[in-house]
Amino acid sequence: MDKFMDNKWFIRIVAMFLAILLYVSVSIENTSKNKEVSPKSNDVVQNMPVELIYDQENLVVSGAPETVDVKIDGPKSLVQSTRNLRNFTVYIDLTDAKIGTQKVKIKCKDLSDKLTATITPAYATVTVQEKVTKEFNVDAEFNPNLLAEGFEAEAPSVEPKTVTITGAKDVIDQISYVKATVDSKRQIDSTITRDAGVQVLDRNLNKLNVNVEPGTVEVTIPVKNPNKTVPISVNPIGKEMDGVVINSITTEPKDVKIYGKSDLLKTINALSVDVDISKYDKDTVIEVPIKVPKGVNKIEPAIAKVKLSISEKTVEKTIHNVKVSDKGLGDDYTMEFLSPASGEVDLTVNGTSSFLKDLSASDFNIIMDLSGLSPGDHEVGLEVDGPNDVSWELSKKKVKIRLTEKDSGSI
Repeated sequence: MDKFMDNKWFIRIVAMFLAILLYVSVSIENTSKNKEVSPKSNDVVQNMPVELIYDQENLVVSGAPETVDVKIDGPKSLVQSTRNLRNFTVYIDLTDAKIGTQKVKIKCKDLSDKLTATITPAYATVTVQEKVTKEFNVDAEFNPNLLAEGFEAEAPSVEPKTVTITGAKDVIDQISYVKATVDSKRQIDSTITRDAGVQVLDRNLNKLNVNVEPGTVEVTIPVKNPNKTVPISVNPIGKEMDGVVINSITTEPKDVKIYGKSDLLKTINALSVDVDISKYDKDTVIEVPIKVPKGVNKIEPAIAKVKLSISEKTVEKTIHNVKVSDKGLGDDYTMEFLSPASGEVDLTVNGTSSFLKDLSASDFNIIMDLSGLSPGDHEVGLEVDGPNDVSWELSKKKVKIRLTEKDSGSI
């Protein structure tokens, strides 16, 4: 063995083995260290929400930022995972805060101890106030322009009529309006009921940061369509045809019901229909649409029947020298006309032109009744027998005659 160990090749081989073993050992150690030591990095987690820790039952806090930006420094892999997961909390601890305005530090928790955080902003000025709860009436409102033409709304009702509002005392004191506004995607032509969110506003109509319970109320808007009954009047257009006369124009119905806003209805006392009378020469019934005034949204009925009573126009005709006949003259008398001496009168006749066209003296019989008269001068009334479709007037209603006894020798 001693001889073997004294061999120079044995010593060389052992030295080489030890050198290789040392090299491998150092290499493994360096690799392990490299794995444990990662390069440093930083990144910004933007818009991290800020949590407020305070007595929420009795206090209200205002002025705190809703979000902040957090710059984190540390191992690159840890920075990246923290930025993506956002698995830490930013908060303001107001557990021991006093009533009033104060500057407080914004803190961070649940962050790995291998990371450091820089918060921007680092501080916040907050106001801590006593929480106040108060009851308010809710006023409903809506845009009148949503109403269909002719419709109008009565005062809206709200259910519930009041809401409970909770907030900071100075904010509660600013409340001027508590409103529930109704909206509609179509024109309103009937009573509607809608859920409406409650808005709390100051006197400048700025929305206030308060808690409202309930936040939604039910609003009913009564909508009506006022109406009024008015007569129909006829407006004749044009002139009557030649030879005819329109005796009357009537409508059926005589009245119509109109619908519209109350203020407009007060100004309307009748509705007119236009009729062109130049087109008709006999009795006629026509249907005429009724004009709809601006602002009126409905008429019942929408069409009226117009009746025209038409007849031929009456004309006048004078028939001259119509012979007067007698009746009841005794055989013992002779009769002589004194006035008119001719025994003829004129007859003024009134009737339609078509009827009077061929009318002559032969169509009339003018008679004087001499029954019971004694000899002498007499004034006798005249009677006319003529057609039924005309009227007449005599130029003389009485004539003067003389009755004379006949000579006995001439009998």
